[in-house]
Amino acid sequence: MSAINTLAFRIFGEKILEKEDRFALLRIKLRQAQIPLPVEQYVSTAVLFSLLAGIFGGLAGLLIGRYLFRGITPESVVSTFGISNRVTRAVETPAFIESHLPFILTVVGGLILFLIIAALTYGLIMAYPPMKADNRKRAINATMPHATAFLYVLQRGGGMTIYDIIKSLSRHPHLYGTTSREFGNIVRDIEYFGKDLKDSLWDAADRTPSEKFKDLVDGLISIVSSGGDITLYLKNKTDVYKSNANKEQKHFLETLGLLAEVYITVFVVGPLFLMVILVVMNMIDNGGATNLYILVYGAIPFGTMIFLVFLDMLAGDVEKMPEETTSAIKPDSYSDVRVKPRTEEDEELLKKMEFFEKVNRVKNLILHPIKAMLDKPVYAFVISGPIALLYFVSAFLKHMPYYGGFVETASTLDDYIFVTLLVLFIPYIIFHEIEIRRVRQIEDQIPEFLKRLASINGTGILLADAIAITAQSNMGRLKSEIKCTVADIRWNSNLVGALRRFEARIRTNMTRRSLTLIAKASESTGDIHQVISTVAEDADIERNLKKERSSEMFIYVFIIFVTFFVFLVIVYVLAAFFMPALDGSSNPAMSMGSFDLEEYTLLFFHAALLQGFGSGLVAGKMGSANISSGLKHSLAMMSVSYILFVVFI
Repeated sequence: MSAINTLAFRIFGEKILEKEDRFALLRIKLRQAQIPLPVEQYVSTAVLFSLLAGIFGGLAGLLIGRYLFRGITPESVVSTFGISNRVTRAVETPAFIESHLPFILTVVGGLILFLIIAALTYGLIMAYPPMKADNRKRAINATMPHATAFLYVLQRGGGMTIYDIIKSLSRHPHLYGTTSREFGNIVRDIEYFGKDLKDSLWDAADRTPSEKFKDLVDGLISIVSSGGDITLYLKNKTDVYKSNANKEQKHFLETLGLLAEVYITVFVVGPLFLMVILVVMNMIDNGGATNLYILVYGAIPFGTMIFLVFLDMLAGDVEKMPEETTSAIKPDSYSDVRVKPRTEEDEELLKKMEFFEKVNRVKNLILHPIKAMLDKPVYAFVISGPIALLYFVSAFLKHMPYYGGFVETASTLDDYIFVTLLVLFIPYIIFHEIEIRRVRQIEDQIPEFLKRLASINGTGILLADAIAITAQSNMGRLKSEIKCTVADIRWNSNLVGALRRFEARIRTNMTRRSLTLIAKASESTGDIHQVISTVAEDADIERNLKKERSSEMFIYVFIIFVTFFVFLVIVYVLAAFFMPALDGSSNPAMSMGSFDLEEYTLLFFHAALLQGFGSGLVAGKMGSANISSGLKHSLAMMSVSYILFVVFI
């Protein structure tokens, strides 16, 4: 509890407590979102922050109004808004208002800005718990089929109680994410709060935002209370989730299809339609291009950003699981040997060892950059970022000082900004696509590897020997990793440790879940043939769902490309043929007034670049559920736009 929360409660707490019935739903959402604040304190904090934000907004409004309304008169208001003479004759302006009109408008503007900002701040803070609870719900539902399979496989192996299985699942947040943490709360209630298993399950069902998790826990409560067959129950739940996977995938793809159509209609065709209308209106009225500036530099990028956020909320990625690596086996041969307490000298040596380990990691990154970028593509920005920045700064300084306004400056720097983006993103795109291809090749082979492993193990051959036999067959990209695992087993005589290191090397969610489950099952039972078969079936279903999504969404990605090229062609025609014809320089008979042709051409060029960048990100998000995968689409669309305008105009 922070000092701000305490202060807010002291100021507004009593008033909120009097109306706490109005916040019953918020109390539930706070618990589901796992925000550790009482509802009355959360609302008090929201009120305090909204008032503070409103005060700052009101002060800003007063400062802006002081300059904006300076020298304003009733006559200027009438002329600005085009008020009818009949109205002005019928309504006489009071002398006080006429003499103090700038001050009155400034105060009114400050009050309006105060109310708007305070209301927005309060609304955003109050909307945060439901949004977080909904995100947790989606994360839990996404991993529930795999978590239920984990419970079923370990329970079927025998030798573990339901509490032991739940505790084991809670130790794998890197595989099951929020679902694992939900089960971890059950373990916490039992071990730290002294509750029994039944009461802990009741509390878990009450606080979870996921109906799937609640349904599973309600069934576990009945089993624990009645002593039923928990293995059969978990098997039925696993089968239900598997059968529902295709239905949920179909609904998910229909949602994505609808969103793709909305994007094309509202955020591609809509700006194009408005652009044509605004150009014609500006030509007729001989006006400036202010509205086009707002459309190109405001509406197009801001609309794309809002759509990406909305797309992520409705059909976003499955939560990103944290990494967990296994580098070596910790020997326990001397666990019974007493160790002397650490001295100050020992602590200094340990600190030096930690420091040199960090230095060694940085040294490896510098000496082996390609290997580091293959391992983590984001490291490419460590190299491309400084190079791109240095290039742009040198180009910017080379052309200083800048005169002539925005059009001349932007025209001078356009080429350098485009090249800077290419230098910045191309290395990352290359290594990211290599990583995506590696993951795809491995995940395509994992189900087949597990099926062969189950088939060989089903004949009575030990799991370690079955892995060695499988390593001799053609497993594509996975073969070298299987051979490393076989060598690891022979050298260390530890199957579980070898499987964990296999998981750490592959680093795909499908592989990590499969190998972890096999490793856990091998610790509790020697008969794991059915375990491997179940894991293989689960991996096969996940692979097929990914392929189905990829094939279904390809058509929408293609439509986004086609729509963008239609946008580009129309904008190009406007800039290359329509606007020069209206300029009158080549044909005075067709002139519709004086305007800056270079300014309009620049606006069309930037509209194409911004639309291409945004459309590429949307295509990547829809096709691969990853904005990073859309960068290649963005650069491709921007490159076509750049070549078309630079070469042919």
